[in-house]
Amino acid sequence: MALSTRLPDPAYRRHFTGKTTHVNSGNAALLYGDYGPGFASVKVTSDQKVMMSRTNSQRLLAKAVAGQKWKIDIDYHPMTQLEFRPVDAFLQMKQGALTPFEVALPQYTTPSNTAWVANLTSSPAGTNGGNGYIFTAQTPATPYHHAAGSTNLLIGSTGWAANEGNTPTNIPLPGEMFTITDPNDSNHAKAYMITTVETHNVHISNPGAANKIRLGISPPLSKAVSTAAAINFINPLFKVVMPTATRGYSLNTDNLYKFSLKLEEYL
Repeated sequence: MALSTRLPDPAYRRHFTGKTTHVNSGNAALLYGDYGPGFASVKVTSDQKVMMSRTNSQRLLAKAVAGQKWKIDIDYHPMTQLEFRPVDAFLQMKQGALTPFEVALPQYTTPSNTAWVANLTSSPAGTNGGNGYIFTAQTPATPYHHAAGSTNLLIGSTGWAANEGNTPTNIPLPGEMFTITDPNDSNHAKAYMITTVETHNVHISNPGAANKIRLGISPPLSKAVSTAAAINFINPLFKVVMPTATRGYSLNTDNLYKFSLKLEEYL
């Protein structure tokens, strides 16, 4: 079993061997490992470099000059030694920016619409074994395409349909995040925010069949997306690095560890 690549958190265990789990039927204590501590606060910043200038007539000219990345600042509650050391050891293994890892942010773990979550986690027995509808990128019609730079993504799932009416409840909502698992490009690890949602009933430009929805996204796609790509709406993981190898903590008189973490999206 591979070494864990996700920062330990209250929903994710890491075994002392460094693996995600350690199967040992003779000793239940070795089966799962320990959960990580929760966050006291999380700050997420969208870092988009834009070049701006004005003409002599004061007309504003602006142009994106680089790709976008997410910056994440995490503050922890004061931790005991047992809580702190597994996190410290995990991060020490990453050696700053040399090794990327994944982090789950609690505000993006579960989508807001409960009916949408139900569709993602439960489906008829004949669809994905009853484990939820799988949404994949669909073949789009011009001008909506899945090339790098696109700000729209057409997705769908066989057997699924958005609720009828002007306010469907089984769809994702603007402000939620997702990632893409593309079997044709394992390096596409970017996290995207949903900006708009269009269904076959409520739309500016009809996405087509009832089982399809069009997502407006930001930032634009960093890479082309194949029609085999699956879209991850539940617990999307940010792939990150520590921008510096310099890292420290403080220990107070109550023997509690104070620690914060600065991360940048890995592209």
